[in-house]
Amino acid sequence: MTYIHAFTDPGTPDRAVIGGKGLGLVRLAAAGVRVPPGFVVTTASYRDFVAENGLSDIIDGLVREVDHEDAEALTAATRQIQERIASGALPGGLDERIAKAYSGLGAGEEVYVAVRSSGTAEDMGDASFAGLYDSYLDIKGAEDVVDAVRRCWASLWTPRCAAYRKRLGFDHRDAEVAVVVQQMVAAETAGVLFTANPLTERTDEYVINASWGLG
Repeated sequence: MTYIHAFTDPGTPDRAVIGGKGLGLVRLAAAGVRVPPGFVVTTASYRDFVAENGLSDIIDGLVREVDHEDAEALTAATRQIQERIASGALPGGLDERIAKAYSGLGAGEEVYVAVRSSGTAEDMGDASFAGLYDSYLDIKGAEDVVDAVRRCWASLWTPRCAAYRKRLGFDHRDAEVAVVVQQMVAAETAGVLFTANPLTERTDEYVINASWGLG
């Protein structure tokens, strides 16, 4: 089972393995675009973590028993999942694998990285989970990277995310997230390029939204 996929590894896993952000970055790197180095902690690692820490039964309970219109009950159920994610054992030496991949980004030296959730259901035609999951900037040190990966997993289980999935008919048991770990750069500018105008819906117009620094 592949738990780590570097941007430069051969092959391009699909969205279900490395999520939307991860897929975009791997494709850019494969096309020769200058992309800050990084890797993706795949959905397989999250899936095995859930199985090995007994989270499946709790998630089943969230599906069957919790009234998603009851904010207090939903908060209590999702908090239980988040607490288990914070304390559970990582599968298959994942912490060592993350540490090794992180060390490779700085040739053995600790570097600052962005740790970003990479959802498998971002920017879909009938739903968008973009912006619902957490990301963390300026993370340094293997231990802190592993902690940030856990926090990205936990962000899958906020009451807001759970309620959104329920409203759209997504099964909680199918919810998965990959995590991108990417070296930070000293950004002069940052932004987003839309390949269609989101205001006019014209596909012959590009829109760039940019700002100074990291954005």
